[in-house]
Amino acid sequence: MNAIDLLIKQHEITKNALEEMEKGNVDEQELRTLADELVAHMVIEEHVFYPRVRELMKDMVGESFEEHTVARFALARAMLAKGEDQKARITVLKELIEHHVEEEEQEMFPKVRQAIDAGELERLGERMEAMFDKAVELGIESLVTGQSQELRTVNGSMNGLTKSRSQGQKQQRASR
Repeated sequence: MNAIDLLIKQHEITKNALEEMEKGNVDEQELRTLADELVAHMVIEEHVFYPRVRELMKDMVGESFEEHTVARFALARAMLAKGEDQKARITVLKELIEHHVEEEEQEMFPKVRQAIDAGELERLGERMEAMFDKAVELGIESLVTGQSQELRTVNGSMNGLTKSRSQGQKQQRASR
């Protein structure tokens, strides 16, 4: 899948999940799934997509990295809270994500589509999708604390990675 199309699809999944949670429909397992997928999304942007964008447009991604840092903090706070505190923190996280997504989709992505040919966007998307699956498998704790050394991107490949994620989980995520 094209890198930009993949990111847009993930944006929609995240926005929809946050919208449901903001209404008070917070299931702890769904919040955990959102957290794993949101952080995995940030990882693929930070380690594959943004470096390529930075090569073409040096000033385009600095703010995005900072927004990711703030979103990770807001996500952690939402996961730790309960009741009305959790609802308020999810609302703040949702607003942060909506702002970030709007900037990417309205400003960054159109410029990237003009600067990178379709074939390269497709190859980037394939790398990002494979890395996303592995990052979701590793989970938020491993990705945020940096304790996992399993996720690697060396010359576009992931070395020494094993596939232990069930196909059912992948299919569930893909069907959203």
